Amino acid sequence: MPTKRDVERVLEIRDWKQLRDWAEENKNLYRQLMARIYVKDGIVFWRAVEALGVFVHHVEQEERNYAIELVRRYFWMLNEESGGTAWNASEAIGSILAHCPKTCGHFNWMLSGLLEDESLRDGALWGLAQLAQVAPHLVDPLEERIKPFLESTETLTRGLAALIYALMRTSHDELALYRAEGPKWSVTVDLNHRLENDQNSFEIYQDGKLASYSVLELWQAQTIVFWTETVMIKDLEVELTVASTSTGLCWLSLGPSVEEEQSLRTWAARWFPKWFLMRRGDPNRKAVGQLQEYLAGKRKEFTIPLHQMGTPFQLKVWEELGRIPYGETRSYGDLAMSVDNPKGQRAVGMANNRNPIGIVVPCHRVIGKNGSLTGYAGGLEIKQRLLELEGAILDITCDKA
Repeated sequence: MPTKRDVERVLEIRDWKQLRDWAEENKNLYRQLMARIYVKDGIVFWRAVEALGVFVHHVEQEERNYAIELVRRYFWMLNEESGGTAWNASEAIGSILAHCPKTCGHFNWMLSGLLEDESLRDGALWGLAQLAQVAPHLVDPLEERIKPFLESTETLTRGLAALIYALMRTSHDELALYRAEGPKWSVTVDLNHRLENDQNSFEIYQDGKLASYSVLELWQAQTIVFWTETVMIKDLEVELTVASTSTGLCWLSLGPSVEEEQSLRTWAARWFPKWFLMRRGDPNRKAVGQLQEYLAGKRKEFTIPLHQMGTPFQLKVWEELGRIPYGETRSYGDLAMSVDNPKGQRAVGMANNRNPIGIVVPCHRVIGKNGSLTGYAGGLEIKQRLLELEGAILDITCDKA
C-alpha cells in the first residue's frame, strides 16, 4: 500500500498511470483518496476528487459493480443514520458519475437531490457540470432542479448553474433524441441579459487546474466536442479520436483512446484556453463517416471543414501537406523546398509531427529521403497500412532535392 506521501505526490503531478498501477495491486487505496477528500484545501483536494473518479473507473473494468457500490456507500454516509460523515461527498459522487456514466448514470437524480442541502449544493453543481461534459443526456432531465440557481445570490452557485446551461444548450439537437417535449434550457430575456453582463468571477476545477471564470464566460462557454470510434485499417483494429469546434474538425488521431484523450486535453488547453471538452457523437458523424469511407477505399479526398491551430510556420507546412495527392509521397526535403526553407528538413519534420489532424491533413505521406517511413505519431505500423491502402507504398522514391 502506498504511503500518504506517495499519494500526495501522485496527486500533485496527476500521475494517473501510477494510480492505475496501484489499483491493480490494492483496491483499498480508495480509502486514502476518500480521506484526502475530507479536507477542502485547494488544488490537491480537487485532484483527489478527480483521482477517485479515475481510480474507480479503472477498477470497475474488472469489477462491474465496484463504482455502483462506492456511490451507494457515499449516499449512505450522508444519511442521518450514519451521522452524515461524508465530507465533500457531492464532489466525490460527481467525479465518480462523470468517470463512470454508463454504470452509475442512473444516480443523476440522487446527485441533483443534494442541491437541496446548502452545504452540498456547489459540489453537486460542479459534479453535474462534469457529467454534462461526458453524458449530457443524463443531465437533460434535471433542468428544473438546476434552473433556480441561475438567480442565486452566490457567485459560485450562479456560475456553475450557468456553465451547465451553456453545456446543455450546445447539445440541444442531439438531446432531442432523448426527449418528447419541446425545447429546454432556455431563460427569459431579462435573466439572459443579467447573465450576459455578470462579470463576477470565481475559480473552478477543470482539467487538472483551478481556473478563474466570470459568470458571463461560463454562460457563453465555448466547447470542443470529441468522439472515439473503433475502425479497421486493412487488418489492424485501432481507435480513432476526432474533435471539432463549431468552425470545423480540429483534431484527428489514432491510438488508445485514454492516451489520445489526454493528449487532446493538453493540446486544447494551449490553443483553446478556457474552452470545455464534451464527449458527443453527432457533431463528429460527418468526419467519422468520411474517415470510414477513406479506410474502406471509397474516398480519396475529404470535404470536412477544418479549424487548424498552430504557429505560422506549422500552418504553412500543413497547407503543403494538403497538396500531396492521394497515393503519392514526398520527402522532408521536398516539403522543405516547397515552404522556401531548403535546409529546414528538421523544422519541417517537427511541424509534421505536431499536425493535430492526422490523415485528413496527410502527414503520413511524408517519408525519409531514402524511402524509409521514418516517424509517425500513430506508429509506423499504421503509417505503412495507410500508404498501402492508398497504393503508395510501392512508389516510395528518394528525395529529389
